[in-house]
Amino acid sequence: MAVVRGRLTPAYPAGLGAFGVYLRGYHGALAEWLGASARRRLPLADRYALLHWHNQVYPREVLGLVDMVALENGELGPLLSPGTLRGLEDECVTDVKAQTRAALLRVLQEDEEHWGDLEDRPGSLAQDVCELLEDHTERAPRISQELGERMAHCCLGGLAEFLQSFQQRVERFHENLGIRELPPDTYISRTIALVNCGPPLRALAERLARVGPPESEPAREASASALDRVTRLCHRVLADLLFQELQPHFNKLMRRKWLSSPEALDGIVGTLGAQALALRRMQDEPYQALVAELHRRALVEYVRPLLRGRLRCRSARTRSRVAGRLREDAAQLQRLFRRLESQASWLDAVVPHLAEVLQLEDTPSIQVEVAVLVRDYPDIRWARDPVHLSAPVPRRKHVAALLDIRGLHSSAARQEILAVARDLELSEGGALPPPRDRAFFSDIPVPHPSFCLGLPLALGRLPLSRLARPSWACLPLRPRPPSPWRPRAQR
Repeated sequence: MAVVRGRLTPAYPAGLGAFGVYLRGYHGALAEWLGASARRRLPLADRYALLHWHNQVYPREVLGLVDMVALENGELGPLLSPGTLRGLEDECVTDVKAQTRAALLRVLQEDEEHWGDLEDRPGSLAQDVCELLEDHTERAPRISQELGERMAHCCLGGLAEFLQSFQQRVERFHENLGIRELPPDTYISRTIALVNCGPPLRALAERLARVGPPESEPAREASASALDRVTRLCHRVLADLLFQELQPHFNKLMRRKWLSSPEALDGIVGTLGAQALALRRMQDEPYQALVAELHRRALVEYVRPLLRGRLRCRSARTRSRVAGRLREDAAQLQRLFRRLESQASWLDAVVPHLAEVLQLEDTPSIQVEVAVLVRDYPDIRWARDPVHLSAPVPRRKHVAALLDIRGLHSSAARQEILAVARDLELSEGGALPPPRDRAFFSDIPVPHPSFCLGLPLALGRLPLSRLARPSWACLPLRPRPPSPWRPRAQR
């Protein structure tokens, strides 16, 4: 057409409109050829090429270089009708849906065959999935925005199905008793590789949802849910393996030897620090989640023997020694998890709080410390000392257990302290329980019956006006920084 315009058109009389005749002939021939091609069952790659040439190349590289008067006057019709174009796009989406689902399943099966291998091999599952889907999601928008949105929605649906299948296979992998016989290093490496599939696939799902139409949201949520389950399961497995190794050290806590020797905590810190090196191979997002969960679980296992009453304080001197040991251990654990880059700083204060409750002597100070403890760790459970009332005796709770351990036998003082915890809890009556990654005391059951004194009815309901009750506004402000979810592994 450029040659016609530059060489032939000047040879015709100006009023004849020779170039328009050539342009309409050329355009008509193209329309006829493209129509015939569209009626054939073209391979997917050829269909992409046809649509791209029709929508992008022809307007830009042909019509864009010639006199547009004929086009502007409506003398040139479309090369392909809107119905034909829509049909070609529908065929593309249908073929991509079928081809990608089959290809994703094949990639997953091939990768799964190597999960039980003794040889450690770098995994490429997430990369293969991303490349497979991005081949389509990058080509379609170059044809039209609408096709790009439809293709993103199609690929996101396929990705959601793939991730649900991936989740089921990961669950079977960890349930397989034969897999458990793998060398620990191999098992850990394979589990880390499965976790590392999460971030790139999650990012892909988010990207497709942004490009796709609003109805893509359910598929995005399904993808995120499947990846969350895989991450939580693998974290639980890794944490269980680690805490099996740590359990002998935790069993030495809160005993007489623990008061005078750092051996137990040194074993815990040394094992955690050494094993954490293997976890560094995990991508940053799941690593941060896991190390925060290890932080939470380590503190739970540290506090558990204390609240289970393994050690009882029968004098102020013993309480002071226990509180001092708790503070030293808390500082050492805090230094460890800072080195491991844990962001669960909300855990740092729990053991110092318990130490304060054990060591403080006057009831108002203990009330304030218990109130701060209940405020900062809302899953802690309070309990009234049972009295001679018709109401059933409450189950044992953590604050009451702590008072038992410190040897507080004065029923009046106990009621004053427990009333503070009770009132603070009741004041937040409709509050939701903390999320799983912020649970602490709810993971520490306290099964034994709480301290009990047979009290006359007159002492059962001491008026609150007689109690040393601090104002909540006077409590020290200790904001809890947000911590990202850190699931931990437990098998």
